[in-house]
Amino acid sequence: MAKRRIVNKKKFIRGITILLIGFILIILLLVMMIKGIISLFTKPKDQPNEPTTSQTSNQEEPIPKGNTVTVASTTTPQKTDENDEILSQWNLKLVNKDHSVDRSYVPELAEIDDGIQFDKRAISHLKEMINAMYKADITKIWVQSAYRSYDKQEELFNRKVEEYKKQGKKQEEAENLAQTIVQRPEMSEHNLGLAADFNTVTNEFEETKAFEWLQKNAHNYGFILRYPKDKQDITGITYESWHWRYVGKEHAKVMKEKGYCLEEYINYLKGVQEV
Repeated sequence: MAKRRIVNKKKFIRGITILLIGFILIILLLVMMIKGIISLFTKPKDQPNEPTTSQTSNQEEPIPKGNTVTVASTTTPQKTDENDEILSQWNLKLVNKDHSVDRSYVPELAEIDDGIQFDKRAISHLKEMINAMYKADITKIWVQSAYRSYDKQEELFNRKVEEYKKQGKKQEEAENLAQTIVQRPEMSEHNLGLAADFNTVTNEFEETKAFEWLQKNAHNYGFILRYPKDKQDITGITYESWHWRYVGKEHAKVMKEKGYCLEEYINYLKGVQEV
C-alpha cells in the first residue's frame, strides 16, 4: 500500500512539473506576440539617408576638359575624371627619377635646325617663341639640345658618372651625383622631345637678356623653367636656367601665376597640392 502511494506521488509531481513548463512556455509566447504587435504600431519614421562618397563627389566642381585650366579659387581641387583626362595629356607627361618613360615611347619629331629635333605637336610654339625674341632684338638665342634618344641619354649619363669616379667617388655615389645634373635614360625630359636647352647650357644663361625675356614671356607660348633655383628639393635636379619645357599655354600660365614647378602642378591637379 505504501509503495503504491509513492508511485502516485511521483506521478503527481511529474504532472505538476509538466504543467508548469507548459504554462511558462505559453507566457513566453504571449510576451513575444505582444512585443511584436507593439513594434508594428511604434515603428520609427525613416531617417533621411546620409550622402555617400560617390554622391558628394558628384557635387565637386571639375576642372574644364581639354587644355583649358581655370583656377578660380585658392582651395585644393578635388580629384575628378576631368582631372584624369588633363593629367593624361601628352604635354603634361611627368618624367623624373620617380616617373620613367618606356623606351618604346618615341614622339613624332620635326627638325628645328641643324639636326636638332622637337616634338612635332609643340615645335610651332617653340619657333613662335624664338621669333618673338628676335623681334624683341634678342638675337643671341639658339637651341643647343632638344630631343635625345635613349642611347644618347645613356651615353651622357655614363660620361658624367665617370667624371665623378675620377674624383674618387664610388659607383653608387657617382651615379647619384650624376643624376642631379644628367638624368638617366628613360628619366629625362629630353626623351620626350618637349625640352629645349638654350645657348651654352650653363647657368651663365641667366645673365642674358634672353633669360630675362623668357622669365617674363615663356608662359605665353606654353613653356616653363623646368628646374627653378628654389625648387631643387622638389625636382631633384640642380638649377638649370637654360632648360625650358613645353606644357601648353593654359597650364604654363597657371604654373606661372602660382609659382609651381611641374611636380607641384601635377600634385595640384591630383588634389594633393594646396595653393
